[in-house]
Amino acid sequence: MTDLENFNKETRFVAKHFKPDSFKPLYSFGIVDAFKNKRRRVAKWVAASVVCVALSAAAIVITYQVRNAEKQSEPAAITTQSIEHVDRSEEVIRLEFTDAPLAEVVKGVEEAYGVTLTNVPEEDLHLTLSYEGNARDFIDTVNELLGTDIRIEK
Repeated sequence: MTDLENFNKETRFVAKHFKPDSFKPLYSFGIVDAFKNKRRRVAKWVAASVVCVALSAAAIVITYQVRNAEKQSEPAAITTQSIEHVDRSEEVIRLEFTDAPLAEVVKGVEEAYGVTLTNVPEEDLHLTLSYEGNARDFIDTVNELLGTDIRIEK
């Protein structure tokens, strides 16, 4: 068989079995299939974007709440107008306590008003209070709030 006979045989075979549109490079590589469901693909991207935004917002809210919870649990500094060790039990002084242990409250009152407090319970009591007044009224308020019997020693 010569080359020409071989070529004619192969050409007849291809012509006999040829189907129109049987070989399109776009179809064979799946490129056209990628563009068939464009709406579905866009909907998936939109849904994925919405989920990402929702997760980001949730992470921001959780971070904000955790940071605020940490700030609230820390005892705040005692704010006083003056700190001298002179008996100022009748002076009106502003005191602020945020989740402060009773020992810190007693120390702050003694320094602010220049008095000594007795009958302080050893229990682990905490106090959050913003108060403006004299020492006697402050101690009465603390005793009423905590159910204690703290007294001013003169």
